[in-house]
Amino acid sequence: MSTRNTVLHAMHDVGLAAWFGGSLFGLAGLNAAAEESGDRRTADRVSSIGWAKWSPVNALAIGAHVIGGAGLLAANRKRAVAQKGHAGTVNAKLALTVAALAASGYTRLVGKKVEDAVVHQANDVSSSTTSPVPSGTAKQGGASDATEAVREADKRIGQSVSAAAESLPVDVARANRQLHALQYAIPALTGAIVVLSAQASEQQRPGDQLRGIARRASEAVSGIGAAVAA
Repeated sequence: MSTRNTVLHAMHDVGLAAWFGGSLFGLAGLNAAAEESGDRRTADRVSSIGWAKWSPVNALAIGAHVIGGAGLLAANRKRAVAQKGHAGTVNAKLALTVAALAASGYTRLVGKKVEDAVVHQANDVSSSTTSPVPSGTAKQGGASDATEAVREADKRIGQSVSAAAESLPVDVARANRQLHALQYAIPALTGAIVVLSAQASEQQRPGDQLRGIARRASEAVSGIGAAVAA
């Protein structure tokens, strides 16, 4: 009897849903809303702020999906070998996941370059994401300490990403064009992963498993027969 992997499935599915849904909303909702400003610089600033706010959540979603997917892959490794057709689905999902991870990582770098150019001009703006950092604010108990710690961590991460973004051999105008293209690529890639995940779920049906295992066994027997005849 197979062991349930509910937690891994939940991490895989919820993480992928947030990754796909967030990227699609950002493209169709946030960017479109920013365009309503009527001013190119304002639109870039608003969309950059929105994407920067979403970035930490997106990173958590991607991490959950990757951890859940790796766990499911380990749990189902024997079936991937024994059931004909399932290995192809798994390999396609892996390839798309790697492509989506690369696109998401590069999008963050390119987006940070644009963000630094259009948002972080004022001296009172954090070098990480969006929020003004008030100077001389008195700490009031543990909540203020925690808020300050989170803000400082956010600032340091933003500075590290900014440093990496500055090393990109593209100017801001070209980075902006790349950013818009990449923002189309990510929902396309993650949407394809959703489709393959649905196919993988269908391949878990008992009848599909039996047919796949029978086809694999038939191929093995045919191969042995051919080798003996040779």
